Amino acid sequence: PVETLRPVARVDSNPGSAVQLDSDSSVGTLLKALRFDAPTDPNPDPECPDAGAETHGGCDDPIAYGTPFDLWELARSWTPGFCGSGGKRTCAKKECALDAMTATLTLHGLWPSFSKPVDACGEHDATNGSKNAAPRRAAVEPPVNVGASASCFWPQNCAEPSWLCGADASSSWRYDAALLPQGPENEKLAPAWYSDGLGAHEWPKHGTCATWADTSGAVPGFDQASYYAATFDLARREGTPDALVAAAGSQLALADLQAMFGGPRKVALGCTSKCELVQVVTCYTQGKGTADDPVGPNARTDCPCTGVRDSHYDNSCAEKHACSLVTILSPGQTGCGGHPSPSPDACGDVLKCCPGVLGPDCTDDADCLGESGCARCAHSGHCTNEPRDT
Repeated sequence: PVETLRPVARVDSNPGSAVQLDSDSSVGTLLKALRFDAPTDPNPDPECPDAGAETHGGCDDPIAYGTPFDLWELARSWTPGFCGSGGKRTCAKKECALDAMTATLTLHGLWPSFSKPVDACGEHDATNGSKNAAPRRAAVEPPVNVGASASCFWPQNCAEPSWLCGADASSSWRYDAALLPQGPENEKLAPAWYSDGLGAHEWPKHGTCATWADTSGAVPGFDQASYYAATFDLARREGTPDALVAAAGSQLALADLQAMFGGPRKVALGCTSKCELVQVVTCYTQGKGTADDPVGPNARTDCPCTGVRDSHYDNSCAEKHACSLVTILSPGQTGCGGHPSPSPDACGDVLKCCPGVLGPDCTDDADCLGESGCARCAHSGHCTNEPRDT
C-alpha cells in the first residue's frame, strides 16, 4: 500500500504566504531558525520572473580556444521523489527498491557551467585558430540580452586536454568505475552511481569538461579520479537539511523549502507536474587555479537567473503559479514495490522508448528528438514515450 501525506503543515488563506506549522512540530522548529523573509508576491523570486519557464541546452566542447567555464552546479536527487517520478521506469532502478531507498538527497552530478550563456556558433579564426565566443558574462544581474548565437549554457562532451594526454594510466580518459570513491558511505551518498551506472553518463558528458582549467588545455583541471573525489566531497559536505528529512511525507511552502538552501537565489528546485520534489541544484564559483584558490567548486554563490533559475529542468518547482506547496514524498509514497525491471526486449528492434522501459539518457527534451518512440525527457534523466502533462 502507498502511504498518504501526513498533515505536518497547514496553509492560511493567502496563497502567497508561508506555511504555518504546528508549534510543536520538529519541522516547524527547524524552519523558524531557517526562516527566509519571502516577498508577498506569489512569485517568490521576483528578480527572476521567468523562473522555471525556459528550456536551455549545452554545447559540445566549447572550451578549447573558446570560453572557460566559471560556475559549478551540484545536482542532487530527493530519492523518493525521483523514484516516484517515472512509474515503472524509475521504480525498476536498484536505488528505488524499498529496502534500499532512503529519504535523503543523493548525488546526481557535479556540472561545469557558464554563469552567462556563451556563443555556441562561433567559427574558428583561420589566422590564429581561436574560436569566436562571447566573453565570460559579468556577475551582475540582470543578464545581458541573449541572442540566438548566445545559446550555450553549459559545456559537455569535451575533448581530452593536452595536459592529460599521456598522463598516468590511473587518469583514464574513458569512464572507469574502479576510480569511484569506495566504501558504504559513498554508496549511500550516490546509490545511482554504484547500483545503476549513472557515472557512465556523468563522466563523458560533464566530467570531461572538468578537466579543462583554461582554453589552451595546458593548465591541469581535474582528472577522472580527482573529479569524483571533489564531487563526492562536496555532496557530503552539503548533506541533507534536517528540516527536509523531517518533512518527508508532508508538504512545504516553496519559500520554506528554498530557505533551507539560502533562499530563491541560492537554489533551483525540480518538481514533477504534481509538485513533488525531485531535484535540488546549488551553485559554486570555479577556483582560479592558484595555491590559495585551487581549481574546483569553491564558494557557494547565487545560481544565475538565466540558465539555472529560469530553467524548467532545474527549477520547475518555482515556475509562476506552479507550486506554492511542494510535496516531499516518503519512500512509502513512491508506489515502488521492488518488482523486477521490465525487459528492454519489450521495445523490439526499432523503438528506443516504450512503456515500462528506460529510454536513452537525456538532460532536456532536445536530447530525445529523433529517438524512435520518444516524446520528451523525463525527470528521471531518461527519454520517455509518455507526453508531457498539459
